[in-house]
Amino acid sequence: MPKSERNFTRTESVLAGTNFYPFRMLRAASAIFFSVLLLASTALHAQDIGVSARAHLSDILNKPLSPRAASMGNSFVAAKNDLNTIFSNPAALSTIEPLDSSRLNEVSVSYSHYILDINEGALVYEHPVPEGVLFEGNFAAGVQYFSGGSSSETNSVGQELGTFHTGDVALLLDYSSTGSNGLHYGAGVKVVSMSLVSGSSVRDYGSTWLAADLGLLYELKPALMTFGFSVLNIGMQASKFDSVSEAIGPNVQIGISKKLERLPLTVQIAFHNLNRDREGRNLLYAFNDFSVGGEFVLGKVVRLRFGYENQVRHELNVPTGNGFAGFSMGVGFHIKRYDVDFALNSQGPDFSSFVRFGVRTAF
Repeated sequence: MPKSERNFTRTESVLAGTNFYPFRMLRAASAIFFSVLLLASTALHAQDIGVSARAHLSDILNKPLSPRAASMGNSFVAAKNDLNTIFSNPAALSTIEPLDSSRLNEVSVSYSHYILDINEGALVYEHPVPEGVLFEGNFAAGVQYFSGGSSSETNSVGQELGTFHTGDVALLLDYSSTGSNGLHYGAGVKVVSMSLVSGSSVRDYGSTWLAADLGLLYELKPALMTFGFSVLNIGMQASKFDSVSEAIGPNVQIGISKKLERLPLTVQIAFHNLNRDREGRNLLYAFNDFSVGGEFVLGKVVRLRFGYENQVRHELNVPTGNGFAGFSMGVGFHIKRYDVDFALNSQGPDFSSFVRFGVRTAF
């Protein structure tokens, strides 16, 4: 029997003997947890520049790049055992279980194609801290890119001057370790570059940002639950687009992941941009940007996934309706030391759905 299945069976036996903790205690713990996180997000809100965090550069940085995360609605704040948590909560890197115990290095590659020549992708490399070093944990390095393709360049009277293309690149370096009693913590730094390159005589534009990510993840193992908290994109603009400045805008997130006792299903929910400007709305508006995801584990090979992003559905609402905008689905295959994942994200009736592809392996 695989190690993970033995652990799950042992956990079920413990839960059966202890009656799975009184629900009132679990509700009380959850209430305290969310109260603390809400206070933290409120404090960080004072540092915002007064514009909705959705309008900042963080829109590019907060998109789910891996097919697993995308198929589960970008609800990865409390997710475990995935290299791509580097983009949502750096603390989760120390929860990674090696695909092959004899191979310490792991890598994940993701690619998405939208329409025309617009595409994006990510590459993540992870390695545990070598034995004998004064500290323990996991290091990960990643790169993500977005290519906006080529477009026609015209002047103020509509005369075509040539073509231009846009591109964004972010480089990340993260570290995560495990504290006591199931607590994981992590931090990371990133450099973000955006450019607009022209093929005409008009000069090119570009800008660079420096930012940091912080995260906490707590495993409540007897209840098969994890709680996640992360603050992404704490940074500043190092160089401007000509004379135009743009704040990167922090993104405060919280999330919960729950593995059901007698069903091979893990459910996740995450709240994003809790520090965004509520624009005069009540406090509940801060929780409007949420996502939900689930993953069925069918045997040793197949994983079926589904997800929903409320903010995406709201943003893609058009006069003809929003159809299945915000909904996603996917499938994953675990074959020896390879994880192969696919995701399908719907963009509503007026936009085509797109497919994401990814591979994770050890070497």
